[in-house]
Amino acid sequence: MIEQTNKLPEKVKYDLTFAREIYSLENGAYIKQCMQCGMCAVSCSTCDIMDYSPRKLFNLIKLGKKDEVMQANTFWYCTSCCTCKARCPRGIPLVDVMHDLKKYALDNGYCNYPQAAFYKAFWAEVASRGRSFESGITARYFLIQGLDEVIKYMDMKDVGIDMLKHNRLPFLPPKKVKDLGNLKKIIRKAQELAQREARS
Repeated sequence: MIEQTNKLPEKVKYDLTFAREIYSLENGAYIKQCMQCGMCAVSCSTCDIMDYSPRKLFNLIKLGKKDEVMQANTFWYCTSCCTCKARCPRGIPLVDVMHDLKKYALDNGYCNYPQAAFYKAFWAEVASRGRSFESGITARYFLIQGLDEVIKYMDMKDVGIDMLKHNRLPFLPPKKVKDLGNLKKIIRKAQELAQREARS
């Protein structure tokens, strides 16, 4: 005999503060257009190793589940291949949304994944030279990650040496771009505009 209970399922508590923060990002409002069809999940080449598919991540954002969203590897594992963007029936620019989530994570201290350190290293290198320099990015990455990471990757030193031998990895940094000062002014202006939009 099945025992009957009058217990109601626990109510889901919505905290829309986080959702509103994400919607206010440059491409965040597109999340509201998601109809949960799953086309992004079947199109994504890295979906199998993501904590949540993009549509599930969007649903968690709508529910205000900040911890689950910000600790997920989903947006860090996005390769920006744009297949999901091309196939989305609503035309949601998923790759752009993922970039916004990465920036939000970096701005708010959710930097546990090594990809976050790489993003920081890449940006610092390009902003300082106007060009990317692989050895410089690698050095910055290891400085951010710490000594433990350097020891872990020492096993790969043979790969780096072979790349240097075959001129696949430059030993010296490239020349800085012309008018680097103007480039830095553009970057500062863009950052100021982004901050102004975030406050409004």
